[in-house]
Amino acid sequence: MKKKLIAAFLTTAMLVSSLAGSAVIAHASEDGSTQGTNTFVDGGTEMSFWTFQELHVPFWTTMADVWNEQNPDRPINLTVTNGESHSTHSKLLIACQSGEGAPDMADIEIGYYGSFLKDGYLVPINDAVEPYENDVVMSRISMYGDNEGNYYGVDFHLGETVTYYNMEVLEEAGVNPDDIVTWDDYFEAGQKVLEATGKPMTAVETADLFLPQAMMLEKNAQYVDEEGNPNLVTEEHADVIEYIRSKLADGTIEIAPGGGFHTEEWYGHLNAGDVASITMPLWYMGRFTDYCGDLKGKIAICEMPVWNEGDVRAVLQGGTGTSVIKGTENEDLAKDFLAFAKLSAEGCTYEWNELGFDPIRTELWDDPAITENMDNKFLSYFQTNPFDILKKNGTELTAPDISGQYAATYQTLVSTTYSNAFEMSVDEDVNELLQNEQDSIIF
Repeated sequence: MKKKLIAAFLTTAMLVSSLAGSAVIAHASEDGSTQGTNTFVDGGTEMSFWTFQELHVPFWTTMADVWNEQNPDRPINLTVTNGESHSTHSKLLIACQSGEGAPDMADIEIGYYGSFLKDGYLVPINDAVEPYENDVVMSRISMYGDNEGNYYGVDFHLGETVTYYNMEVLEEAGVNPDDIVTWDDYFEAGQKVLEATGKPMTAVETADLFLPQAMMLEKNAQYVDEEGNPNLVTEEHADVIEYIRSKLADGTIEIAPGGGFHTEEWYGHLNAGDVASITMPLWYMGRFTDYCGDLKGKIAICEMPVWNEGDVRAVLQGGTGTSVIKGTENEDLAKDFLAFAKLSAEGCTYEWNELGFDPIRTELWDDPAITENMDNKFLSYFQTNPFDILKKNGTELTAPDISGQYAATYQTLVSTTYSNAFEMSVDEDVNELLQNEQDSIIF
């Protein structure tokens, strides 16, 4: 049975690899967006898709070709339009509000998702997801849901948060990441790194929220309350900010050059080996392979630290919920295609092999054709295997609550809160700062 399973995945991987990108026909529109299509099929249903990430375009066109191969009685001709993130989400929201011009499906980034969910612009997809429920990590679907048990979106990846260590820097300081369990352990090691190399242990963003959010999720704390209202003024949030401030003061944390972990300044800094580690989700592997060629073979992926020894070291961060937009004339076909693309072995294999996304389909975690394939650029880049962490921590991971006013809250957090907390107003009382930030949220 195991051999048959491996053979099936090898066949799938070969099929997806052979199709990847082959059907994409990209061209620029007047507004700067680009489009791609799958291989045209006579009689196929015309469907439109919007995304904010260029790398997603060949995924969707490839999966449309795979769908057509397997469903010749329900073929689709898919046009995927890619544009800049903020403008694409704004355009989509306006189309949903007006009831005109919206696509059949769309990728919606997690920071924007709540705006579409709370106003009822999305189609429940429970019936399409049901056949896959026993094969995938359901938290990456249920988080894009409501309190009535409806699901509206599916993510691309698990997004488990880990710590990436530059072993060249750590070895110079005599630090072994296997000895690091708690955040206190981590920053004690950071002092050794700082003294031996002059380099900080890690960095924090002022224009995004990954480090403080990871620390908060480990405390089971969220940015919105159970009713979905902004909830920035909490003891847990204040503790995290004060803890990060103390490490900024002693030099073991720095402000990320460029303000975030997705800037040209930061990538150059990281690639130069000027910081010892970074805590980010597993999907960040692709940033290393794409922008940090000089670090190949030097980075170890390890579990992130915890507050107290014995805590579960597993949280989810980031994400994109792919959804069917209410009003489409092809609702059932769109739902079935979405679930197939994101939850099938074919789709999850593509996402891992081509995009480096840790798959939410769990049987792939135990497939040697996936986990031991050293021709894979992600496995060959890093010193350690990310699937070891996935298998150790399993499927019970803490996810952000993105309900209610999360989208508005998120925009305040990444535009002013952490800039003020860590750079602009570092001497301001943290509770007063958080109250002012919460009062400024517009929704």
